[in-house]
Amino acid sequence: MKKVLVFAAHQDDETIGCGGTISKFSKNGSEVTVVFVTDGSTGFSKGQEHEVKSVVSKRSKESKKACNLLGVNEVIELRLPCQKIENNQENFHSFIKIIRDQKPNLVITHSDNDKHRDHLAVNKLCVEAAWKANEDIHPELGCRHKIDDLWCFEITDLICPDYYVDITETYEDKIAAFQCYDSQNGIIENYSNLIDGLSKVRGFNSGVLRAEGFKSITPFGKLI
Repeated sequence: MKKVLVFAAHQDDETIGCGGTISKFSKNGSEVTVVFVTDGSTGFSKGQEHEVKSVVSKRSKESKKACNLLGVNEVIELRLPCQKIENNQENFHSFIKIIRDQKPNLVITHSDNDKHRDHLAVNKLCVEAAWKANEDIHPELGCRHKIDDLWCFEITDLICPDYYVDITETYEDKIAAFQCYDSQNGIIENYSNLIDGLSKVRGFNSGVLRAEGFKSITPFGKLI
């Protein structure tokens, strides 16, 4: 996995879904880029509605700090409005261009087994863009590129993993990155308990102390 590209709907999804894996890949020499699709503008607690602009700015700063702790090489912000991601040509072409520019071996994104509309929208855009990026069309979006695999991670709902990544040695990096997201305190209560418990369950599933689970959703067939 020389190059890894992560598409995350919101600032903190990358850490919750695959923070330990990002850190592990980075420490093993992979070049990791994280794309934040939305501006995070709906991520505020009750009574903070008047602070939308400051929330967007704060979440952007938090995400850069978190990604730095995880060893991410580059952060890309598309800043689409939260809960308003459209599967239109403009956004579709943005995803294709990023894949062709970055030329990743592995792309990681949200699962289609998820409740959040933004997560589902990013999943659909990513799967189609990963497939279309390999076609010899739209030269204005860059040279064609075929990824090796496309994985989805777990956020709000569990998946049936095809792969487990041992994050026993990088779990503390994941927690340190998660703690950067001060602005999200209180929005989802006790989320740290889910992170802790799920990492142990996935570790138990795979015979290690802590792990993250992923499902392959590659748009290409696999030769076995």
